[in-house]
Amino acid sequence: MSDDFRHSFGFDPDEMHTFTGDFLAALSHVQEEMTELTGQGQAADGQVTVAYSELKGVHNLKIGPRAMRLGAEVLAETVLEAIATARTDLRTQAANLVTNSLGNTADLEDTVTTLATTAEDALARSLHNTTALTNRLR
Repeated sequence: MSDDFRHSFGFDPDEMHTFTGDFLAALSHVQEEMTELTGQGQAADGQVTVAYSELKGVHNLKIGPRAMRLGAEVLAETVLEAIATARTDLRTQAANLVTNSLGNTADLEDTVTTLATTAEDALARSLHNTTALTNRLR
């Protein structure tokens, strides 16, 4: 039956089902792993450290004794710098996770485009064949 579909529609539904299932399983795994990621940031030569995650936001903020002597305004800027570094670290980890699990985004876009094009072509052939059959039956 798969050969009939491959001939008529230009794709094997079993292969598409397997590919789609594998892709969705990998995507689910990525989503689970994303919740575990935590970015780390520091500033003022390590006197200010912070962790950042999507679930907890800013946490584990530590301010060393030397940083306390910076003054309120400079200390605030230093804390913001550490947070920005932690968020950048989290984004980098997330991008690496996606790339390692699903491939780079260009490959992913190509795969989705190929699947969409194949499905559109199959639908067009199916409609054409159905119309031709209907015309012959008249």
